Amino acid sequence: MSLKDLLPDGTYDEIVREAKNNSCEKDSSVIKTRCPMCKKEIVYDINNPFRPFCSEKCRILDLGEWASNHRVIKGNSVLDDEDADLLDRADTPRYNQKEND
Repeated sequence: MSLKDLLPDGTYDEIVREAKNNSCEKDSSVIKTRCPMCKKEIVYDINNPFRPFCSEKCRILDLGEWASNHRVIKGNSVLDDEDADLLDRADTPRYNQKEND
């Protein structure tokens, strides 16, 4: 899966166009961006196995922040079950259950 697959339609192409317009490089195929952790400018290409990070250290630091909940995506808790009350309703379909004799 690539970054393009994760972004909404057209967003990746917009990012590429913007990066090329802001690039000082003569080669328009070079995409420069900043490391999300240390903000160091890097070339975003297939030769950087840690992209979008500049190094393995920054990649691991970012992972640690997610694992320790210092970075989160806002939303409902995964422990909240909005449909739990449906299980008690008589009209809820039951699958793979043996009939009571």
